[in-house]
Amino acid sequence: MSYGLNPLANNVNLAGNIPPSTMDGLDAKTMSIIQQAMAQNPGLTLKSFWGFRGYDTARCAAGTAFNASEFELFATPVGQQTTEMNGTTQYTKSLIDTNMRTARQLPQGQLAWITSIQARIVVTGQLDDTTQTGANLGLANSPGIGSATVAADDVIGVNLAQAAMESIYMKFQYNQTSFEEGPLYLFPTRYVLSGFSGPAAYVPGTAGTTIMQNETLVNNGIGIVFTLPIVRQIDSLYQFGVTLQALNTFTPTRNFRIQIILEGLGAKAVTG
Repeated sequence: MSYGLNPLANNVNLAGNIPPSTMDGLDAKTMSIIQQAMAQNPGLTLKSFWGFRGYDTARCAAGTAFNASEFELFATPVGQQTTEMNGTTQYTKSLIDTNMRTARQLPQGQLAWITSIQARIVVTGQLDDTTQTGANLGLANSPGIGSATVAADDVIGVNLAQAAMESIYMKFQYNQTSFEEGPLYLFPTRYVLSGFSGPAAYVPGTAGTTIMQNETLVNNGIGIVFTLPIVRQIDSLYQFGVTLQALNTFTPTRNFRIQIILEGLGAKAVTG
């Protein structure tokens, strides 16, 4: 009797709903994409494929109201300048923000098949002590310690996250045609932070007073993603992108980021 494992026959296809472990192998949907891609592109072999995650980031500044203009993502590659979604201060994009190397397209000879579109928004209930300027504009410089907490550090993170997820509208476009679109809450992500989610700690103060250390953490989703019913193939040098638009022009109470992830399979010719 054989006890060998066949990764296709024995793998439970969870349609992207739970992050796979290293033991899951290839599911039938992924193998189907690979087989069709190899049939259409004779230069591809199994080693040509990898787990594709294209990402881009909109930084959002505290204290400045959003406007109703569309903000483009995947249009400004690493090394070029952009501004915050609701600001005017320029900074240079790095790999913290995006892995795009060319504007609005994959490099020549590279293909991708997108199986999910995710909007990662992480909001905490406590301000950073200080934030960066320059290329890391708005990012944490000194995240802070409990003993230095003051009342003004407290942010109602749940309200801010709700405002962002319900007010900001996302649209995915390929070759000037719009496909998946909707408010950010329709695109939950698997790339969430776990741990604290709403608790608070009291920090000893002076003269008998105390300051509450707010450890609220809000994610867009709990690790379950929306799997696209139709796989979106992105061909080499074809134009694609995502736009964000604040339909409710609210004012953020802390700096935060909106990270859009296009997840699926990538392929390119491999020599040797």
